[in-house]
Amino acid sequence: MICSGRLSVFIFLISTSLWAAAQTPVDPKIEDYLKRIDRYSEKGDFDTVLNVRTKLADYAATTGHYDVAERQYELLLATRPGRRDRVRFFTQLGKMRMALQDYSRAIASFDDALHDSPKDWEANLARARAFSAIDLNQRAIESYLRCIHLRPTEEAPYEELGQVYERQGFLGKALLQYQKAVSREPKSNTYLHMADCYVHLKNITQAIQVLEQAKAQIPSADYDVRLGEIYQSLGDAAHAGVAWEAALAADPKRDDVRLKLTLIYDQLHRQADTDRLFKELLLSYPQSPLVHYFRALVFLERGEKSAARAEAQLVEELSPTEAVAHYTDLLLTQLRKPS
Repeated sequence: MICSGRLSVFIFLISTSLWAAAQTPVDPKIEDYLKRIDRYSEKGDFDTVLNVRTKLADYAATTGHYDVAERQYELLLATRPGRRDRVRFFTQLGKMRMALQDYSRAIASFDDALHDSPKDWEANLARARAFSAIDLNQRAIESYLRCIHLRPTEEAPYEELGQVYERQGFLGKALLQYQKAVSREPKSNTYLHMADCYVHLKNITQAIQVLEQAKAQIPSADYDVRLGEIYQSLGDAAHAGVAWEAALAADPKRDDVRLKLTLIYDQLHRQADTDRLFKELLLSYPQSPLVHYFRALVFLERGEKSAARAEAQLVEELSPTEAVAHYTDLLLTQLRKPS
């Protein structure tokens, strides 16, 4: 039988994507904007160039072409725009650099925006997020408190300040901020963080109560997923299975939940249900190393070593992530041991 500790490790692997991310294709609309900029530049129509370049920058930002947007905002700032546009462009430039994980230059961009407009909400909040992203916790705390001072009714700075405190291990402070956040605007993510805090405080009863109360207010499959994880951490496979079944009923597209349930069902001796879920997953993701790894694990737990070995060897051929490859190596090592 799969023990609770090992199951936690394997469920952690589910955060690995079930499929390879497709590369972003060249966007014909971006190419059209660039051609229009060249055409108007040749005509000397620089007002139109600025207008088109602004549209291009904003379009690229909203469609995930962050490198293109970054370059366009830099070019717009080089034209020495007025104060209002300068603040917006610097803030947007910082956000693009955040998306590209260039945090130090992102912070510099936000600082430039705030130099022109110290009370600008977007720039202040974005800079706080940048500090938080690189674990400059004290700077992040100071920045979020400034945001709260600027707009005390906004939910975001309370929730995100709570995350900083939670990361530092100050769970009481984190819970206080999360409570302030949900009193302003209840969001599923905030409740999930509150439940996590109670779990770390060993107050499982309160964690479950938070999730149940939150589910009544804002229905979300995420609550049942987290509830199942709490039960699983307690070694309660039956209740974990019930919670994950509810999550899957609420959102049938949650294939990560299907993968969790394969192990739980087998642990509960529901082999037919395990095999049914693997059939569904393999139809959708026939080349997923993670699905084949979990199948190998289930076969091993059933004592079907030949089938487990075949699945593990298939994982090696499918370019697994580093984590999946590591656990597959451990599994194959175990399979090579004499019975």
